[in-house]
Amino acid sequence: MNIDQIIAFMMIITILLLSPGPSVILSINNGLNHGIKLATIGVLGNVVAFQLLLIISATSFGALILVFSELLMIIKVIGAIYLCYLGYKAYHSPVIQLNQTCLSDSKIHSSGLVFKQAFFITLSNPKALIFVSALLPQFIESTSSLVSQIFVLCLISASIHFTIYFCYAALASKAKHLLNSDKRRRRFNQFSGVAFIGFGISLGLSSLLV
Repeated sequence: MNIDQIIAFMMIITILLLSPGPSVILSINNGLNHGIKLATIGVLGNVVAFQLLLIISATSFGALILVFSELLMIIKVIGAIYLCYLGYKAYHSPVIQLNQTCLSDSKIHSSGLVFKQAFFITLSNPKALIFVSALLPQFIESTSSLVSQIFVLCLISASIHFTIYFCYAALASKAKHLLNSDKRRRRFNQFSGVAFIGFGISLGLSSLLV
């Protein structure tokens, strides 16, 4: 890969990750309700899952999923159900007081749970798999080592991914004072829940078109 290809890849990945989606909503929600430490763990879950998608897309398994529509439909259905489940939980989640300590917050959401939620949301998003499966071949040169090229692309995307999502979570954590009443925070939880459910329904309906 030359420098022009690397810059183009960075720009495309940045635009993709800046766009709103269920993973972005989850990062914002975690930053607002659970603090920057747990939100960062969630961001790592997103990043790890996306790198796994990049690796899958570079192998025959990614092509297999795209060829056999039944596999893609199963992924979509599972992802849609999980998003609706998270939406229901977010909508009905209790309002967390701003003066709660990180210790009491950790009793509500363990780091493992936050990581797994973020990881599964990204991994079960077939749009991400389709995108990287279509994008990656444009930046792979047959005359160079495949492993080294995939490593470079994964490193670049992981750095950009973590930076963008961490900024979303950090800004949300700093913006807690804007939601300094139980009513406002409850409305935000409800908004997050509706957004998750909306993404889930949209993903579920799209599975009918496979």
